[in-house]
Amino acid sequence: MKNRSLFLLLGMAFILGLSVHAQTYSPDSLYTGAKGYIEYLPRTLPLVFAASHGGDLEPATIPDRSCPGCVTTTDLNTQELARQIRQTLFERTGCYPHVVINRLKRTKLDANRDLAEAALGNPEAEQAWRDFYFFLEKAKAQIETAQAKRGLFIDLHGHGHSIQRLELGYLLSAASLRQSDAALNAPEIVNQSSIRQLAMDNRQQQAHADLIRGAAGLGTLLEQEGYPPCPAWETPHQRAAKLTSPAGTIPNGMAR
Repeated sequence: MKNRSLFLLLGMAFILGLSVHAQTYSPDSLYTGAKGYIEYLPRTLPLVFAASHGGDLEPATIPDRSCPGCVTTTDLNTQELARQIRQTLFERTGCYPHVVINRLKRTKLDANRDLAEAALGNPEAEQAWRDFYFFLEKAKAQIETAQAKRGLFIDLHGHGHSIQRLELGYLLSAASLRQSDAALNAPEIVNQSSIRQLAMDNRQQQAHADLIRGAAGLGTLLEQEGYPPCPAWETPHQRAAKLTSPAGTIPNGMAR
């Protein structure tokens, strides 16, 4: 992957006020929202990947978003990354994940904001926003009714930070990540985390801090594969400090 300046924003999508149509979604088909602004590729793996800010469509019927504090920067290559992840997972597992893509440029729609800020009252943009969350809800519903029962939602974004690494977001602030493992395991922090359910119920009984930056954490697994992440074992938070065990090595025999 040429551009490593991507972070994965992990979090389950809890959608309110959207009806779920009775339509059956075939894992072999592509579905689109109104005017093709939103794409949904339903599949069978209990994984959902979304690309919220990587669109390139700029219809003249939707005015550019201009409001105090509006962010309109496009996240480069995220919809392409979502499609590539989908294909790579198929090549490795024989199955595809669910993928939802916002094809509108962020100047037209910010799918990660509340409706008012996302669409600024434009009916076409508002419908695209509703389609985006409708398809996410459909993916969630299909996973919940399948044998797996539970799944993982990964929202793909880009960043413009000077350090080129994967930034993993867990709905936790930089200040929270700078705290000790004991603090990260406190209920008030766990309840803010997007992986709180996983922390409370995982087969290996890993604590929340372990899942964030310990030996079992996603960041540490990426680190082992040669992709610099944060947070992870070597970089537990934004400041590049090293975290070592009392013996000075990573637990479970993992080499530095």
